[in-house]
Amino acid sequence: MKEQKIRSGAVIYREGGPGDAVFIIRQGEVEVLREVDGKPVRLGVLRAGAIFGEMGVIRSKPRSTTVRALGDVTMVKLPAETFLSIFRRDNPLALPLLQMLCERLLTAENRLLEQRIYVEGARVDGVKVIRLLAASPEIESQIGSEGLTIGKLPFQVGRNAMVGESAGTKRAELMLHASSAQMSPLQFAIEAHEGRLTVRDLGSHLGTLVNGVRIAHFEHADVADLLFGENRIQAGGLESPYRFHVIVERETNTAKS
Repeated sequence: MKEQKIRSGAVIYREGGPGDAVFIIRQGEVEVLREVDGKPVRLGVLRAGAIFGEMGVIRSKPRSTTVRALGDVTMVKLPAETFLSIFRRDNPLALPLLQMLCERLLTAENRLLEQRIYVEGARVDGVKVIRLLAASPEIESQIGSEGLTIGKLPFQVGRNAMVGESAGTKRAELMLHASSAQMSPLQFAIEAHEGRLTVRDLGSHLGTLVNGVRIAHFEHADVADLLFGENRIQAGGLESPYRFHVIVERETNTAKS
C-alpha cells in the first residue's frame, strides 16, 4: 500500500480507464461522476474512511465512473493484485460472489441513469432563479407565502437576539424572530462552492438539515449540495419549527432534452 496526496480538482481515475487499484480515503473528499448524455452526473461524495475503485478491480473491466478530488485528499492506493489476493487466500468463494453482486449493482445503476432517476446537483452557471419559501407557519408569518428571491450569494439566514441575549456583531441577510434556541444567530448560508450551489451550516448549535441530511461542525460535513427543483432546509433539530423550501430553477438553455 502506498499513501498519496491528491490536489483539489485532480481526477483520480476516469470512466473507461483500467481497474488497476483500490483506494482508501484518509483525509478529504472525492466526488463520483458518471457521464450521461455527454454531461457529468454526480452519483455521490465519499469522505474519510471510504473505499472506492473496488468494482472495476473485482469485475476486471474498465472503470464505470470518474472520481475527482474535492479539495486536497490523502489516500492509500492498493494495487489490484494485492487486493484480489486477499480473497484468494482467505476465502476463494468470496471473489466469484462479489463479481456477481458487482455486475448486478452496475446493471441497477445503469437502469436508474437511463430513467434519469438520479437528481442532479445544481451548478451555479446553470441556475436561473433561487427562491426561499416558508415551509412552516413560524417562517411564513415573517417572510410571507410568496417567500423571497435570492439575488446575491452568499445569502445568510439567522435570528435576532432573544430576551436576555446580547446581539452579535455579525448579521445575516435574513434575520428572523425565533422563540427558541433551535435557530442560532447565524444558522446557514446559501452560497457558491467550487461551481456548485450549496448550503453551509454557520457553526450553529444544533446543525442544519438539508434534504434530510444533517450538516454541522460536529458532523462529517458542514456543507451540502442543493439540487435543481425543490429542496428542504430545517434549522435545528427534528422538532424545530423553522423550516424552509429552497426552489432552484434551471436556465432553460442548459436543461436536458
